[in-house]
Amino acid sequence: MLWLPRANSRAMRASWRASPHRTLATARNAHKPLEARVVYRGSPYMRKTYFFLAGACFVLAGLNFGSFIQGYLSWPLFSHDPQNPPQLVRKELRITAATGTVLISSLCGWYFLYAPSRMVTRMTIYPQSNTVGVRTASASPARWLPKSVKAWPLFQRAGHLSTTDPRERILPLHAIYRLQGSAVGSEQSLWQELAKKRVKVPHGKLANITTPKQDMQDTLMLRVGGAKLAFQLSAMPQRTSVLDESPSRGIRGLCQRAMRSPTDWGGAHAPGAGAAERAEYARRQQRGFDCEPWFLDRTTFDQLFPLDVTRYKQKK
Repeated sequence: MLWLPRANSRAMRASWRASPHRTLATARNAHKPLEARVVYRGSPYMRKTYFFLAGACFVLAGLNFGSFIQGYLSWPLFSHDPQNPPQLVRKELRITAATGTVLISSLCGWYFLYAPSRMVTRMTIYPQSNTVGVRTASASPARWLPKSVKAWPLFQRAGHLSTTDPRERILPLHAIYRLQGSAVGSEQSLWQELAKKRVKVPHGKLANITTPKQDMQDTLMLRVGGAKLAFQLSAMPQRTSVLDESPSRGIRGLCQRAMRSPTDWGGAHAPGAGAAERAEYARRQQRGFDCEPWFLDRTTFDQLFPLDVTRYKQKK
């Protein structure tokens, strides 16, 4: 665990905001024309249809169970004494218990309905405005609100919605940080896992590993603007891809296709897409179904979106 003093954390955070590395100079040097460039493409760990179905099940179950409680809640619940049989509780208590049940189940259902709007499938940098477009698996529920309500600061914490894509949010570059995880670390984690299984790892893949262990995870969590809920994106590559093996077949491949959404490759074949992006898109199309995340450059991604050092607390 890396422990940083709180005072130094604030100073480092301020230095990141003012540092030239937090601008898009890297993208400008790599691509001289100031064109938008996609730096990440991925998919949620489960199809959004399943999230919506689970949310609807929670809500319907809560309504059904709440109706049952309102009409039949008795006390004591389990009584075998014939002289003290269960009695129907007061109407006020039954209505209160039923309301609480419906409220709790609705909150659980709302989580599943809301979760896809926090799962990142594409990140695009716009050098001309020094902004980032964060595209999610589903559109924000706030898009159904009136324009006057959507303009409230409460609904602008995670950036404003794009005028061309309702699933994309536009924010300044300095407003996005990593809360946990690392693009480089997730790849290093896979190589370490393969090495433990005695799989032959290419030379140099396990050398110079400097990523902290807590950042070697399957997914990355992003702090986007002032949003209280973090955004999530998958980052670990697949074994079959890094080892140039055939994609999963049989039951395993079928389950993967049934559970996972394909990688968001929208616009990858457009004329404005980068050469590396088009080449990777063509390669994956030949391999068949694809749900593996893609980074333009993992190291550059970690530099563009540095770790939020305020997550580290001073060790007492």
